[in-house]
Amino acid sequence: MHVHKYDLVIIGAGSAGLTAAQAAITLGARVALIEGKRIGGECTWTGCIPSKTLLAVARQVHAVRNAAALGIHLKAVTVDFSAVMAYVRQTIEQIYDMESPDALHTQGIDVYEAYAQFTSPRAVHLSDGTTLHGKYFLICTGASPQILPGFQNVRYLTNETLFDLTDLPQHLLIVGGGPMGTEMAQAFRRLGSRITLVSRATTLLPRDDSQASSLIANVFRQEGIDLRLGVSVIGAQHKPDEIEVILEDDTTLIGDQLLLATGKQPNIASLNLEAAGVATSDGRLVLDDRLRTTQRHILAAGDVTGGPQFTHYAGWQAFQAVQNALLPLSTRGIKPVVPWTTFTDPEIAQAGLTEVQARQMYGEHVQVTQLPMSRADRAMTEGNSSGFMKLIHQSNGRLLGATVVGVNASEMINDWIRVLEKQGRVWDTASAMRVYPSLGTANVILATEQVRHQLASGWLGRILRGTSRLRLGN
Repeated sequence: MHVHKYDLVIIGAGSAGLTAAQAAITLGARVALIEGKRIGGECTWTGCIPSKTLLAVARQVHAVRNAAALGIHLKAVTVDFSAVMAYVRQTIEQIYDMESPDALHTQGIDVYEAYAQFTSPRAVHLSDGTTLHGKYFLICTGASPQILPGFQNVRYLTNETLFDLTDLPQHLLIVGGGPMGTEMAQAFRRLGSRITLVSRATTLLPRDDSQASSLIANVFRQEGIDLRLGVSVIGAQHKPDEIEVILEDDTTLIGDQLLLATGKQPNIASLNLEAAGVATSDGRLVLDDRLRTTQRHILAAGDVTGGPQFTHYAGWQAFQAVQNALLPLSTRGIKPVVPWTTFTDPEIAQAGLTEVQARQMYGEHVQVTQLPMSRADRAMTEGNSSGFMKLIHQSNGRLLGATVVGVNASEMINDWIRVLEKQGRVWDTASAMRVYPSLGTANVILATEQVRHQLASGWLGRILRGTSRLRLGN
């Protein structure tokens, strides 16, 4: 039996594990990184990278098909789906090259491609026969698709198998109206599939701003996506070369492929946490706000914690967890403001509270400043001015939340994330300079609208106008 000792043993080499390993090496720790499947985890192989690559291809197809509006006339567009998926896999491999075991070894990280189980609070046994002892452990094993009752005996796709397709589905049935369901609905529709999306929620993207959800639903219907909202699926069964999905209203849907996008559950079942003395509750780790389990030297980060499931949040949590393990001062590993973007076209980006959430918390003290994306000159020049910008704030300009719907909303939202993180005011962006014509300029215009309204109606505005009149002699 091979036994090795480390300062930090990281189980799982996805976004959280990779970030943690690099942070710990920087602090001078001896690090072991364990991964039983593939280095890079979900983001590289079955999440962010393949989905955004496929969306980019679909966006190009859509642009070509609608080029006549720009005065460009082309013949009919055909999609070679097998070539598209080869391009997706090529992109994955390019990303993977930067995080492969060889690349990690050059950084001083010991990589073990095996599965791990705790044998005690201070040791894990690997499927290759190795035993690792650690002063600290970090669980970064991510989450797996949650399969609802009624689907176990039918052929279905999840994000883990979707990108293995080589033939374009004729009719893709999608269950789930969250980010993955909506993104893949639009991508496959633009590539040529017929799409029916079913969700028990009455709106698409129910966590997002209601106005944004309504807008994207209208876009989807215009693009020919069949939306069945506010209805639950009670089961599915096979038919020859097809899958039949049964809805609660006795409606049946028949397609050749079925994608389940119904949430995820933390990957902890195989870790033998009982041997480590780590407590769980309802299939989740019991954690404090420093990301520590009931064994303080064993921490967790990323999707396995059951919190917001975003790559950027997983990386941020991993960095906090490493600090809490290796440095004397601990920091909170749970962030109150977690931004996200759904990469549909138009993109939908959210930071802080939505308008509904803010009114529930602050009532009549909430104000909203909004502009259509057509006020963004850059969006107009790009021929894509669909969407809007919305700020949710208090009367003094303190920002509570921001919603951006439009081209490159994922970039525009970053201005507002910085303001929210320091509990700042809209003025912080209104006073900034942005390159023109850029989409960032639209954020300045939006912020200026709020400041102008505040000055026009508030006591500060009256003082400034009075001062100006005195100086002008009026």
